[in-house]
Amino acid sequence: MSSPVRLVITPYLNTRAFVHHGAPPGGELVALPPRAAGPAIAAGEALAGIVPVAALEEFDDSLELLGDYGIACAGAARSVLLFSRRPFERLDADARLRLTRESRSSVRLLYLLLAARGAGMPRHAGPQDAIDGELVIGDAALRRAGQPSKTLPHVADLAERWRATTGLPMVFARWVVRRDAPAAWRARLLDWLAAYARDEPRLLARAAACDGARAGLDRANAGAYLDGIRTVLGPDELRGQQRYLAELARHAGADFAPARAAPLPAPAGRDGGCHVA
Repeated sequence: MSSPVRLVITPYLNTRAFVHHGAPPGGELVALPPRAAGPAIAAGEALAGIVPVAALEEFDDSLELLGDYGIACAGAARSVLLFSRRPFERLDADARLRLTRESRSSVRLLYLLLAARGAGMPRHAGPQDAIDGELVIGDAALRRAGQPSKTLPHVADLAERWRATTGLPMVFARWVVRRDAPAAWRARLLDWLAAYARDEPRLLARAAACDGARAGLDRANAGAYLDGIRTVLGPDELRGQQRYLAELARHAGADFAPARAAPLPAPAGRDGGCHVA
């Protein structure tokens, strides 16, 4: 009996609707931090999955886009947040920032937004440094947003700032597949994603009801958060992605300090005691 084909999603609320959708026949879903997804698929540990836009060029030889599917936000993301001691506009070269090690696109987006101010760029905080700001993503950001901090009281939503700066949505990740994927699997995955898109409202409602508490949200707030995420990318989202990649190219050579990928974890289970219809 052959092993299931692995498909990478995130370990966050933003992709839990895919768990309720269920993997395609012969496949299984595995949850992996965004920064580790590209290396895992490129290494053959998975066939397809959601990969940060900032990593697409790095894996261009082995991965290709799988339709117009991904993770995008037309406005506020609510789960990609910079918590800081001073307002975003006042973070200068003396500021020390602690950066998430889970996402490339979010770290690079922060640097692009800081660079757009034309002011001094903050520095990475060392392990022993006092910090003036911290970039947090995913469910941790959702939980923390509801717990005001006396030391880091200012909160900047990076997708919201990207929209204000460019007038475009922010695309954080895209569905990709290995270039050597069998044609039958490629077609199966596209059919699976199309079926997800058709059933997305129900699946998002299930994720909000069953999984919102994982991120510290009640059902209504989880639903509002998930409704702000776009998984089927239209012309505006694709223009936003193009602008983001163009800005990355313009700022080539900046210090974005990627982290080493984590090992592939166990399959993403349908946990939480909520029946998947």
